[in-house]
Amino acid sequence: MRKIAFLFVCLISIISCKTDTKNQLKTDDNSKPSTESETVVKEEKEPEVEKPKDELFTDNFDWTEIPLSSVHIGEFPYLAPPEGFFVKTKQGKPAKDGLTKFSDFGRLMMYTGEAFYNADGKMAKMLYGMTKKGKAFNKLLFDKSVDGYLESIGAELIFKGSVPRKKMYALDKIDPMAQSDYIVGRAYNSDPIRHYALNHKSGKIMFQVWSNTYGAEVGVVELEDFVQTIKAPTASEMKDDIDTNGKAILNINFDTDKATLKTDVLEIVDQIFILLDTNPELKLSIEGHTDNTGTDDRNKQLSIDRANTVMYALAGKGIDIKRLKASGFGSEKPLVANDTGENKAKNRRVELVKM
Repeated sequence: MRKIAFLFVCLISIISCKTDTKNQLKTDDNSKPSTESETVVKEEKEPEVEKPKDELFTDNFDWTEIPLSSVHIGEFPYLAPPEGFFVKTKQGKPAKDGLTKFSDFGRLMMYTGEAFYNADGKMAKMLYGMTKKGKAFNKLLFDKSVDGYLESIGAELIFKGSVPRKKMYALDKIDPMAQSDYIVGRAYNSDPIRHYALNHKSGKIMFQVWSNTYGAEVGVVELEDFVQTIKAPTASEMKDDIDTNGKAILNINFDTDKATLKTDVLEIVDQIFILLDTNPELKLSIEGHTDNTGTDDRNKQLSIDRANTVMYALAGKGIDIKRLKASGFGSEKPLVANDTGENKAKNRRVELVKM
């Protein structure tokens, strides 16, 4: 019995000794002084890369990436119907001059795969049917004929597929008519659209192609720079209008869905500044107006933002902001009916109203 007790005491002593030794080692490690040879390596975090904004529009299209073509392409619209097909009106009758729709200055919204590019200039749209009555539309033959021809004249395919629905929804919020007015076919469904760019020696041309088993549509635009024909009114002309009518109506252009001043508008702002600077007693209400494109709420806010842009530009030039007031009415007060592109342009305006 004494031997067992003795062995038990020895065992307890050994375990206690090991525990003390381990604790001592741990304490020694924690208190170990650093030496010059030791290097503390800090893990450096990689800088966060800012994600690019998902822009809806782009102002830039890199034509340098499109090879220059000198192939003979004939006259506008540079595309004849394939054999067995004809261009028709929306009512199904043969279209006059082979064009369903034509505009001396129109627009196609070209999708680049990332954003929409506004291609402006001479524009035409063609709806296609089969010449033989009762015959089903031959989508395969149409596609091979049209796409093959465009490739043969040097047109580059810049997009093929369906435009993401979130892009189309965002576009609809800005302009519900953009889909039907500026993009042929149904850009968002399973039948792919094809957008081409032709960098020709005679000019820059873009094509939109869409087809399904029931028909096809092609849009073409010959790019042309917009030439502003409205001259900026002088300060004295504004003064005459205000004295006669109590207000001056100005056609101030802004980019689509934006309130930033364009370069060609700065001259008008300069003339408003001269008007106010030379007539220190004059106080003006700057009132923004839009056409009926887009939602009422968006148009109202956009008109307010644009009026504020003009007001703060004048204040930045030194005009006492107490002499100014900004307000927006959206499409509530059109000058003319919003039934044509020309009339819509008249309704997109800024009015200087005497207070």
